[in-house]
Formats: sequence, structure tokens, C-alpha cells
Amino acid sequence: MSYKIYTVDRIEENIAVLTRYDDDSDEHEYNIPVCDLPENVKESDMLRFDTETNTYAIDKEKTSQTKADLEERFRKLFKK
Repeated sequence: MSYKIYTVDRIEENIAVLTRYDDDSDEHEYNIPVCDLPENVKESDMLRFDTETNTYAIDKEKTSQTKADLEERFRKLFKK
């Protein structure tokens, strides 16, 4: 199975703006209709795009891990 990981950067009206970093660390944005994404998608979710079936799924484990990593970074940044 081949897949790509995207982050839901923001949702504007009926369009979700997804970001993806390539191997060269360049950020790319993609505008995807919300109706093409899982029903309960929200900003900051990590999505797994299956390139064989052309479908998106919320990667709950990766979303939770990314959120925990960011919280830890902020905690260290603002630690007094």
C-alpha cells in the first residue's frame, strides 16, 4: 500500500487547505473540497492519502503524536 501524509492547515468555507512537505523540505499546499475528506475532519488533523484508492483517512495516531510533540516544544520554549 502506498500513501502520503498531509496536514489540514485550515478549512475555508468548503475548501480544506492541506500541506505536505516533500523530501526536500519544501512545503506544498493543496486545496481540496471538504466533501472529498472524511466527515469529521478538522484543522490540524493528519490525513493519510491512499494513492491506490485515492481516498483520505484521518490518521488518529499520527495526529495525536504530532499534537503531543508540539505541546512539548511549546512547554520547553516557554518554560521558566
